[in-house]
Amino acid sequence: MRKSIATDSMAVIYPDNLAALGVCRGLGVEGIPVTVLSSDRTAPGQYSRYARRLACPAQADEAEFIEFLLRFGQAHQRYAPILFLTDDNAIVTVHRHREILERWYRFPMAPWSVLRRLMLKDHLYRSLDGVVPLPHTRFPKDESELADAVREIGGSILVKPLLRCLTGSSDTNSLPFEQCFGSKAIRVRTLGELTDAYRAACARGFQVVVQEEIEGPISSLYSLGLYATRQGEVAAAFTSQKLGQVPPDFGDGLVVKAVQARELIPLGERVIRHFGYYGMADVEFKWDARAGVYKLLDINPRPWLWINLPTACGVNLSYAAYLDTVGRPIDPGVFVQRDFETRWVSIRGLLIYVIRSFGTGWRCKELLPVLRQFWGKRVGPLFCTKDLLFRMFLSPMYWRDSFLQASRGIRRLHAAPGAINGHPFLTK
Repeated sequence: MRKSIATDSMAVIYPDNLAALGVCRGLGVEGIPVTVLSSDRTAPGQYSRYARRLACPAQADEAEFIEFLLRFGQAHQRYAPILFLTDDNAIVTVHRHREILERWYRFPMAPWSVLRRLMLKDHLYRSLDGVVPLPHTRFPKDESELADAVREIGGSILVKPLLRCLTGSSDTNSLPFEQCFGSKAIRVRTLGELTDAYRAACARGFQVVVQEEIEGPISSLYSLGLYATRQGEVAAAFTSQKLGQVPPDFGDGLVVKAVQARELIPLGERVIRHFGYYGMADVEFKWDARAGVYKLLDINPRPWLWINLPTACGVNLSYAAYLDTVGRPIDPGVFVQRDFETRWVSIRGLLIYVIRSFGTGWRCKELLPVLRQFWGKRVGPLFCTKDLLFRMFLSPMYWRDSFLQASRGIRRLHAAPGAINGHPFLTK
């Protein structure tokens, strides 16, 4: 670990989640001072040995939260902290106030004028048409356009939100899309199913896109993790392949393996330069065997769930972002992927997978292939021999709040049991 020097700017990470823990460790091993802002005692980043925890207001109270950020920034203005944002809702909320916050903070990501074109799927797909291969996508303005979408796309169709998070509120009417519907997308096959899904999404406040589903197993999902500089150069890149996810069709990573898929890098560079984006990004692709090309599915312009896998394989994207933001050079010989075997596995995700399997009629033969993917050299989101999170497991507040959150989750499942398997109207 490089020793921190007095002129090192502090990294401030918000919100506290598994991605925050990965960023915290990636910076901490390089001697960068890290402060994790947290309003949730069950979140893991605050318990890292590399971090200092600072309690902050809940994001739901936007005015109070932004005032808190301003006060903190003013108190540390000498070295202008670097503000890392680790989920979509935080990006949207903070960027409404970026102009004033930039008096006190430096941002390791492009401004909202660029981010909105990446995060809002209608802007993303329309802008990239002809730039990189894409699934066939329609953007219905109302129900009258759904029939045309079914005729044009045909086969299996996916309904996706323009933006997955509407708000950080705990109110059940404003939960993220995947918590409302059980996954990141809804699969439909008929006009009737599409109409029902469209109405259900609109009733929750979501605008949607309608997209063809690319045929293929989970293993046809690939990812390019990168850091792009302000000059538009991809200074660090990491490629991986999904071997399992939860929910199984459209979910978060359960098993992700480092692989050699350098053909993704030129596609990612084309996207980054097209938008003029700088910052960390997870660019998701799916191999379309019929067309013989990788098609872009999504871009996450922030740290993601398994951000610690690139770090474990020699590509510390968080540190690259820090260096570029403070004006230090990024040595291309340092940020090189040399590991193409290590797997990122989530034990928590496995437990959720098993619970969901029980809900859909569990069969052992379906679970065994998933379990086989857990063997081999691996890392996880929590366990790290250099950072064992003793403070988390010894904290009474952690156990108390974990119990309360679990109780609320169980009550939500009882109130809407279809949400564990998919959208409630599909379980009628």
